Amino acid sequence: MSWVSSILLAGLVLAVASPEIRGKGYYSSRLNWRQRGRPLRRRLAEEAAVAAPPFPIAINTSCLPGCNIKGVCNEELARCHCPRHFMGPSCSDVAPNIAEICANYGFTLSQCRKASPCFNSCNQRGRCVAGICHCQPGYWGMDCSLSWGPDGKVQLLEGKYVPRKDGLKIYVYELPPNLTSWFNIRRLDRPLHLLFWQRLMSAGLRTADGNEADYYFIPVNTRTELAPGMVEWTISYIQTNYPWWSKDLGHRHLIIHTGDMGLHDLPSEMRVRLNSSFSNITWMTHWGIHRYHPVAKWYPAHRPGKDVVIPVMVTTQGLHLSPMNPRVAAIAARRKRHTQRTGTFFFAGRICGDRKPPEEVTGACSPTRPDYSGGVRQLVYLHHRNTTGFKVVPGTKTYLQDISTHKFCLAPLGGGHGKRQILVSFMGCVPVLIGDGVLQPFEPEIDWSKFSVSVPEKDIPDLPRILNNVSSETLEDMQKRLKCAAQHMFYSSSLGAILGEDGRYDAFETIIEILRVRKEHPDVPPENYVDVDERFRKFIDCDLASSSAGGPDPNVLCNQGPDRQYKGMPTCGECQRSVADQRTGGTFFSWAGGLVCCSELDITKCPRVWV
Repeated sequence: MSWVSSILLAGLVLAVASPEIRGKGYYSSRLNWRQRGRPLRRRLAEEAAVAAPPFPIAINTSCLPGCNIKGVCNEELARCHCPRHFMGPSCSDVAPNIAEICANYGFTLSQCRKASPCFNSCNQRGRCVAGICHCQPGYWGMDCSLSWGPDGKVQLLEGKYVPRKDGLKIYVYELPPNLTSWFNIRRLDRPLHLLFWQRLMSAGLRTADGNEADYYFIPVNTRTELAPGMVEWTISYIQTNYPWWSKDLGHRHLIIHTGDMGLHDLPSEMRVRLNSSFSNITWMTHWGIHRYHPVAKWYPAHRPGKDVVIPVMVTTQGLHLSPMNPRVAAIAARRKRHTQRTGTFFFAGRICGDRKPPEEVTGACSPTRPDYSGGVRQLVYLHHRNTTGFKVVPGTKTYLQDISTHKFCLAPLGGGHGKRQILVSFMGCVPVLIGDGVLQPFEPEIDWSKFSVSVPEKDIPDLPRILNNVSSETLEDMQKRLKCAAQHMFYSSSLGAILGEDGRYDAFETIIEILRVRKEHPDVPPENYVDVDERFRKFIDCDLASSSAGGPDPNVLCNQGPDRQYKGMPTCGECQRSVADQRTGGTFFSWAGGLVCCSELDITKCPRVWV
């Protein structure tokens, strides 16, 4: 049986059977707080069980009797959702092909039964069993956040959830676990759909009432070989079991896709067959190609104004050492060691598509993969490996230092989308963008020409003249704008601060702001958002009100790196260590609400920059 057939079979079995910002002292006291409970080893041993023992609570349920013994009842749909090892209408039957199921989801058989992080640590409303939340009776959802309210409607976190004032309302579909929590989270290299889901919760933007929703988020994992079958099954499942798609034929539905080629990662036959559904969905992807590229043979996969190009989830270490970090700049000033950008242009990384180094004398790559990077990296190296003031090399041991000491840095494509425009922006190096027909993250909503240099591919030989024509005044203005622009490109509220920011302008909030403007001005082209919406213009310029001191609030977001950015605010490492024994893992996956929550275990009490 193929992987796609396995997921469809498992899915069909399930379908049929199936706040207020705190003061400085708040975090200091939280760091010394420990909940008395079972020793860590014992707790992990219990989590490693195939299924948790039944909860000793009897409640009325819409599912078949016995569901809550090994499964979780989705009370809203009256479906029993099973862990990996069980199946059937009440999850009472042992899955006969468990080894195949585990392999399909990234586990060996032994790993499949061991402790693994659970999404949002089950919000303290269930047990984490081999990476899957076994919710207390009456609760359901991937993180046990849903239950019935006293008014007979579905509620979030027992009604303690406080929505953001005047914020968007986004409904999240609770899909069967074979589409969400069955995966080995440690092997998901781009789990941005889960990060987005977490922040919707802690930011106060999620609603459990589809009738009041502005948008509908489908949290399906598209970065897997199972994706084609999963996406097709999910859309059919939503159309069959929920009324929200039919309200506007899916036009306000959102899917995050993190593959290299965007929507074109899915089979062409499938895209054609499901075009009536796919074309209505807003796809949030990293791949902004919107016209054909003849060298790479890339076809348009992005629709400006309908889809949104979003930044890659960057986890590169060392960005907190950026010369744009106020703490780093202050230390350099005291030591009188200011960073000098003496070089003109820098790039280090893979040059040739076949991963072999270029020919030493000619600088040419083999003709094996001329499509790689659209041919851009190859041409830049061929023409400028020996250009004065340029450092273009296949590799370097001083990567971040080189970025910090050059004025301009190449931010090319790779096999598809790139991420170097984000990396170099955080280090204060003006990105040089070369890739005909490819939009950058949040372009055209954000005008990249204010802090980068875009060069047509045909002008690569003329690169020295183009960069030398950028005046010192223009270069200085671009470098100043980079500190704001970089914040839009990084998910700091989930991953921790880099530049002492508080997360109010991060990538997550920028997605939300674009969706807000799109809702309020549906007929305005995205490049004109700054002209028709004053709040959006100020947001993009990082010019909305911050703390009373006029800068980032120092009591909101922990920072990356070993040293505190602000005296009263812990580092992200301190946050993690302070409550590590009370979460189900050390990854962001189990960190309810993202790192903006620091050591707070209750997602309803996480700090918010926008209340």
